Amino acid sequence: MQKYWILSLALCSAQLVGGQSLMVTSMDSIAYVNSHNGTQATAHISVKNNTATSKDYRVVRRRIGTTGLVDSNYFCWDLCYPTWANQSQGTVTIAPGATANDFSGYAYVRDSSANGQDSIWYTFVNASDANDSLQVPVVYAFNRYVSNSESTLPLLSVYPQPAMVGQRIYGIPTDALKLEWMDLAGRVHEARSQNDGSVIAPSAQGIWILRAHYSNGVRTARIILQ
Repeated sequence: MQKYWILSLALCSAQLVGGQSLMVTSMDSIAYVNSHNGTQATAHISVKNNTATSKDYRVVRRRIGTTGLVDSNYFCWDLCYPTWANQSQGTVTIAPGATANDFSGYAYVRDSSANGQDSIWYTFVNASDANDSLQVPVVYAFNRYVSNSESTLPLLSVYPQPAMVGQRIYGIPTDALKLEWMDLAGRVHEARSQNDGSVIAPSAQGIWILRAHYSNGVRTARIILQ
């Protein structure tokens, strides 16, 4: 099995504004796989209990998008659940201030040579309080030409973090062939670098993914806009 990864960065969910008990500490927001010789795209999510008491959480799988590329998928939490199960039957207990690395999501490709992407929203729900939940989107991207791990690409280190909407974000590599902004729903907007190595941030608050395309792959970075 051959796996390709895009983005393993710490993200903070926009839903934390409401005082939810969980926050994302790291995740694969975009999981790439070569759909010609790969088996599945894999994404990991780590969540932290930021309260002073232990809590039990279950996971509910929700799908968005219309491409159908993630119709064959499964996830693991307390156990690994089959493709037809949309909710974990058990829970994972997370101690106060602790981080759980139990979650992983998978989407099959099985030598389909498919090109495209689709998204799945995973919701972490407090078993004793249904109003206490955290939704985390993952984009699964399939491309039969993907051949490079992100770790072999130039580092995309941008600042300031967090930033203001419409602000200039610096640290853009000069050798990037194309820049794109992507929101958490998977919508892509073209971006253009400035002569000073900056790019103008989108005009909407939230978590955005900046993608820099190179001749041999894609490097990504997350930006929180306030």
